[in-house]
Amino acid sequence: MTWLRRRLSLPEETPTSVVLAIAFYLCHILCSGWVASSECFVAFALMAFLYALFRKRIRLSFHILYFPLMVYGIASTASALTAPRAIHAVGENALWLKMALFPMALILFRNVPRSRDLALKALLIFGVFSAAWGLFQYFVLAQRDLEHRITGPTAHVMTLSGLLLAVALVFLVLWIHDLRNLWLLGGTLVVTLTLLLTFTRSAWIGWVVGAGILLVSKRPRMLIFAVPAVVFFITLMPLPLFGRLVSSFDVRQSSNLDRIRMIQAGVEIIKDYPLLGVGPANVKEVYPLYRKHDAPRFRIPHLHNNLVQLWAERGVMAVAAYVLFLALFLRECAKGWNGPASRFAEIGVAVTFGLAAAGLFEFNFGDTEVFWVLLDICALVVACIEQARQSNEPPLIAVPVNRP
Repeated sequence: MTWLRRRLSLPEETPTSVVLAIAFYLCHILCSGWVASSECFVAFALMAFLYALFRKRIRLSFHILYFPLMVYGIASTASALTAPRAIHAVGENALWLKMALFPMALILFRNVPRSRDLALKALLIFGVFSAAWGLFQYFVLAQRDLEHRITGPTAHVMTLSGLLLAVALVFLVLWIHDLRNLWLLGGTLVVTLTLLLTFTRSAWIGWVVGAGILLVSKRPRMLIFAVPAVVFFITLMPLPLFGRLVSSFDVRQSSNLDRIRMIQAGVEIIKDYPLLGVGPANVKEVYPLYRKHDAPRFRIPHLHNNLVQLWAERGVMAVAAYVLFLALFLRECAKGWNGPASRFAEIGVAVTFGLAAAGLFEFNFGDTEVFWVLLDICALVVACIEQARQSNEPPLIAVPVNRP
């Protein structure tokens, strides 16, 4: 594996199993839009990672964010096992493997600092590629209306918009810290433009919230230019996009009314099943029993709100774990807010608030691709803003003396 080690510019002493884990992990990021391929690469990365642990080529390390993830997994499993209809009890076990992505990524980032740069570059490359694919669909294949929206490499427009939202905010933060970098400027414009052309209003709101919090907290003077720029942009916005924007404020509009009725039904479900919810994947089955008579849709896939969906589906502990995970991660970002890794702290805050705001109108926490990109970014941010380890602390990678 010398060629792969050199190709990735990893230290010569990096064990082969760790090199493979990093390589498969990078492939997962590059294939984030193809969920099946991404899942396969995560599985391969986990196998290589576990082998490295077994052979003591790498050591486990703890982080406080493991706790809310564990609580979320326990609450989900308990909900699945006790649900009136256990239609997802076996499949819910896969959630534990999905959440294992975070500790694996964080430990790899801690062990091999070079992997952080590789992961960040892979994320940016994926974002530009997905955006270019989306632009091709929009301008060449004429997927320009609500019935034919762009999906990029993903299976659904909402998944694409969730992924682009996170990457667009990453690009924005990096470009703000390096205004002369034309590559970052180009990436910011391309990914943000594609996000706009998805016609996904929840993602638009998420971007505005993430970028707005970033500007207010770190660069308030830029608001002098940002506000007139937004007004000018809205004034010259193409009519389809402007109509989509205006429709956000019409509570009688079909999709808006549908979301209101979903939340109302979700509250009623929570009243009846407050502790463990109705069980994963069961909201779709019980929603017709709680829907209002004027709800536009009789059956729905989910309740289009992270908080309501998690509580109604998995119970109070699951929604508490979700909130605690975000809060603890923001606390980690606060530690590095004014330090040398401030740009990563800003990325963490912007992406967290952006996805959380979008999650008020869409169940993006339940979307595997978006859930994973959140964990990827959280692991990268945490690893980059952690305080330097004491010089007398033993290295995390255990390199054998006579390694072939």
